[in-house]
Amino acid sequence: MATQELVTKVWIAPGCIVCDACETACPEVFEVKEETCIVRPEALDAEFCKPLTASIIQAAEECPVEVIKFETVEAAAGAAAAAAPQPAAVAAAAPARTAKAHADQAREAAPSKSPEAPAKPAAEAAPKEKPPREPMPAGATDPAIQALIRAATARGGKAGMALARSGSATAIKELRAKPVSDLPPDARYARVLEKSKTSPEKKESISRRGFLSALGIGWTAFAASTAASVVAFQRFMFPNVLEEPDPKIRCGPVETYAMMPTDGVNEDFKPKGIWIIRLDDRLAALSTTCTHLGCIPNWLEADRKFKCPCHGSGFKQNGINFEGPAPRPLERYKVGLDGGMLVVDKSKKFQQEKGEWVHPDSYVLV
Repeated sequence: MATQELVTKVWIAPGCIVCDACETACPEVFEVKEETCIVRPEALDAEFCKPLTASIIQAAEECPVEVIKFETVEAAAGAAAAAAPQPAAVAAAAPARTAKAHADQAREAAPSKSPEAPAKPAAEAAPKEKPPREPMPAGATDPAIQALIRAATARGGKAGMALARSGSATAIKELRAKPVSDLPPDARYARVLEKSKTSPEKKESISRRGFLSALGIGWTAFAASTAASVVAFQRFMFPNVLEEPDPKIRCGPVETYAMMPTDGVNEDFKPKGIWIIRLDDRLAALSTTCTHLGCIPNWLEADRKFKCPCHGSGFKQNGINFEGPAPRPLERYKVGLDGGMLVVDKSKKFQQEKGEWVHPDSYVLV
């Protein structure tokens, strides 16, 4: 009995260049998307592919990159013609085939209750590989190149893509309504590509927004650097003018200090660096700066002395150093009277080791 090869399974290997040759040759099986070509869900059924064996083989031969793969089984001659329905019957039976395909997929996914499935015939269980392409005669054009040129020029290069957008079969609409996890491999890949693709308008808006953001950041940085340079230039051209406080300090009525006991110390103006001391018949103003390293001593009333907390220098009530590392007595400021007010002038100092404590400006008689 004469036999022939019938296609029972078809798929698209990685590397599709979306040339539209497959859908032009066999639109019942193949569909062109914007990113890749896919196998229609109806073509997952072996019985659907058998009558279209010639078209599938022609599409595989015309594919420029040879990514269309298929499996065949050996059957009796004329089986494909007997199984092939008329075009109207194919269109009418498409929903039934789709429902049957979904039912078959559900039965395959469910655990089998029968102990053992019946064995397939040996001819169907052993699919055969695609026969090698016959060598072309000299000077002939490769059918794949012809199909690529024909697909690029047919209907402005939008044959399959426009058809896919304009009208979709019922099975395709049902697949589009399903989640990605329930889709066949080809449809799942196409769905992922479709979801991940960004429209040109969105790309343009993102690019424009990024450009405006970068422009704003650049102008902000430029303004900040300009302001900093202006401030630095002003500080360089116009140095700060230091204003020293008035060295003369009005310490109050002299009668207040005249009532102090002999060898008394007034610390009211210690924050301003002054001690007012009462000697036998006069008032003097001592500096609160230690003559060792510049610390500020404390007046210890019980010990009747000034004691430096830094290194232990000691000064008597009149400012004479007597213990610790201080090399000399405390300094005295110029004092005077202004309308009955005791005035201390810190711009003028008197040192005991130079014999300046006897100067009339170093004390006020009371």
